[in-house]
Amino acid sequence: RFSASVSDSTGADIKDNTDSNDDLFKVNIALTREVDKNDKLRKVIDEHPTKKILASALTVNLVELPSIEHAVGPDLESFEKLVQCDEDNSAGLSKYDYIVITSPESAKVFADVLKKSDDSHGDAIQKINSQKVQIAAVGKATKKTLTDLGIDVNFVPSKADGETLGKELPPVDKVKLNRILYPASLKAASTIKDTLESRKDASFTVTRFNTYDTVAVKYTDDQMDVIMDDIQVACFGSPSSVDSWLKNVDRILGIEDLSDEDKKKAPGSNGYVVAVCIGNTTAKRCLESGRWNAMDIYYPKSDPGIKGWADSCFQAAGDIMEDSFWS
Repeated sequence: RFSASVSDSTGADIKDNTDSNDDLFKVNIALTREVDKNDKLRKVIDEHPTKKILASALTVNLVELPSIEHAVGPDLESFEKLVQCDEDNSAGLSKYDYIVITSPESAKVFADVLKKSDDSHGDAIQKINSQKVQIAAVGKATKKTLTDLGIDVNFVPSKADGETLGKELPPVDKVKLNRILYPASLKAASTIKDTLESRKDASFTVTRFNTYDTVAVKYTDDQMDVIMDDIQVACFGSPSSVDSWLKNVDRILGIEDLSDEDKKKAPGSNGYVVAVCIGNTTAKRCLESGRWNAMDIYYPKSDPGIKGWADSCFQAAGDIMEDSFWS
């Protein structure tokens, strides 16, 4: 309902990048995905139709503050050995009915492992596309990443979350055991495994490999000053990004050693921001942390992904503007 002009900055130069027109209401939004992973959301925000309605009403200043980075997972080496098995070997990929990929990063790690096995098995991506094993992607963004990497995708659920994928994944055989290979983040929840293995319409067994991890980025004191004093909205793309954000806030507030209950009571325990999440799983993490009221957590309920995420950004910015008007 509110439009915006959009500018870009980093945490270090935020005050120099906001619109100079004092008549515009300014909302500073932190983009917390990994380095070089915020471009898609920024582009959709910049081209959002809401921006074009009343460009004189609101300035949205996008601030790059990556809160996580990726690291090698503890099961990567074991997963590489599995992939490097000959395709006719029952110990390799061919014994699985599905490979489930639940993030663009997981897709990239999977493709890298396939390419690494090319030396001994030729074009591994071409071979995976010709095998009986099917590829399931959790959502459109993950499917696009896989497709761009040359990997065919056979199934995408109606909603981009693990629970929906677990409920909707079609069994290859309703009588025999369906074997699922699940390369994932070390910090990913067990939702997919739990949902699949509890289904009544068919039998599933899930083999999980933690092929990568997400680790917290430690913000500088200058970045924390920006977060605590200037940022009004934080965009979270995963539960890990929420955890990292809160870890940094705890450090700057000096409450790291307090109990979880006491941390919740500390003023500014979420950084004085509203949370805008990519989907339900991340929004649930914000709510479960106890640092936000439900009314301060925004997420696309029916269309998780970049577009719905951008819609939620403008909804949050509009609400902040409206609350300021009435306060």
